[in-house]
Amino acid sequence: MSDTVPWVGGTTVVVDDNAASAAMLAEFLRLIGHCSEVLPVTTVEAVADAILARSPDIAFLDLSLAGIDGREIASALRAGGSRTHLIAITGFGRPEDIESTRRAGFDEHWVKPLDIDRVERFMAAAPRRVPEPSAGGESVE
Repeated sequence: MSDTVPWVGGTTVVVDDNAASAAMLAEFLRLIGHCSEVLPVTTVEAVADAILARSPDIAFLDLSLAGIDGREIASALRAGGSRTHLIAITGFGRPEDIESTRRAGFDEHWVKPLDIDRVERFMAAAPRRVPEPSAGGESVE
């Protein structure tokens, strides 16, 4: 048994055009001690701006949203300087799908249906934020 105290109180956002799925994930995250908000699916720019304004620890982004692609949101977030830990949630898990989310700026690629035990284990440890660029061009580890 670990002496590590689980991380609680993190901030998360959920973006999914399936309102029931988004609400269930956000509610579960709240039940295990995190703040979570479901953001409406509107436009790439509006969703990215909403996430940038909140600067959550973690953003769960569906890829196949009504009329927009979650990868476009991730790219806009990274271009805007977001250090939020981005998790793609999708029904697609082929190697090329995983590579496309990595290229877009996602930190994780999770295939639906989400394994609730995996979500709980992941949320028990504070996520690594994307490192800030260093002045000297050296990588931050």
